Amino acid sequence: MYRKIIKTIVSALFVVPVLVSCKGEGRYLSIGEPCFVSGFPAEGTPKQIEGFYCDEIGLRDVMVVDTLLFVDNGSFNSTENAWHIYSLDGKRKYGECMRVGRGPGEFSYSAPYVSSCYFFHDRDSLFAYAPERYISCIYKLNVSELLENGNHVPYPAIKTDNVNSNCWAITPCDKERMLLTQANDYYTSVRRLMYENDTVSQLAVTTEIDKVSVGNEENINLIAKAIRYNAAADKFVEAMIYLNQINIYSADGTEGKTICVGKELDDISRIEKIPRFSRKDTYISVSAWDEGFGAVYSGASEIDIQKLLSDKSQIQFFDWEGNPKYLVELPGQVSAFDIDFNNNVLYVIDEKEDKLMTYDATEIIRSLRDRQH
Repeated sequence: MYRKIIKTIVSALFVVPVLVSCKGEGRYLSIGEPCFVSGFPAEGTPKQIEGFYCDEIGLRDVMVVDTLLFVDNGSFNSTENAWHIYSLDGKRKYGECMRVGRGPGEFSYSAPYVSSCYFFHDRDSLFAYAPERYISCIYKLNVSELLENGNHVPYPAIKTDNVNSNCWAITPCDKERMLLTQANDYYTSVRRLMYENDTVSQLAVTTEIDKVSVGNEENINLIAKAIRYNAAADKFVEAMIYLNQINIYSADGTEGKTICVGKELDDISRIEKIPRFSRKDTYISVSAWDEGFGAVYSGASEIDIQKLLSDKSQIQFFDWEGNPKYLVELPGQVSAFDIDFNNNVLYVIDEKEDKLMTYDATEIIRSLRDRQH
């Protein structure tokens, strides 16, 4: 267990920028020279909050928006909604929305993850932008109207052919912009493109990593990532699922960096040689806030999980400069999480138990808000 140390020397001890290129003959997704993280200034196992209960099943995502708790079970059933809206204490359900189907405002195959959508206020109402790539549009949902009168049908706000089935991920970042992660024609690499005013441009800071490819289409998942955007920082954070690294870059494409908790980056050339079910999942999910971001670290392979060899998870917390802030150890396999900063609550989805659980986030929040490193 790590202990608190003198705050003024944390940055020097824990974040070490590489002065010599680590790339060698391998293939890496590093934005410039990576910064290696050798430890965290504080660590803890938060206390579980008793009495919280949510009876939704098939949970895949959770997100705190203002005083609302969005619980996402990713329903593929045309008679059921994917998003369920609760009070933060879980005791009251306000409504539900986002349905699969062929009707107006419905999604062709599945509703997007709630935490990958963009929420904003306009004229005292809360709205959400949700991408639907199969009909080339961004849906706009009036959440306030849903809560007031039950109208849960979103409507197209942006229509563009740039949103299509080649988009691996679509991340709205305001009412006019979105980041498009597009696979190339051979499904061996991806490009990060910023959409604005129906035009797309490649982010300068990710140009080099966008050139890195896997050997064949079967290995495209090796460069899969969980990605989130924060408006206050105006940055994206992407945690790689099969590689031990996190990339941070600005929405204008002018700055970015790669951080790695460890001594060296994973080499795609080496990971490709490992049988699929023996490859370790590195990061499972990521969440972002004004204060920084957190990523769930697994380190377990599918075989480990099937054999019940993996029974705990880590959540690693950083500020927007990539400085390590706090490390959480939790029992179970965490698949998604978020924090209520007003009430000091950490919401966690335990994948194995299919339960939404709550923990005291006081120390996590204190560390993220501490400006000293």
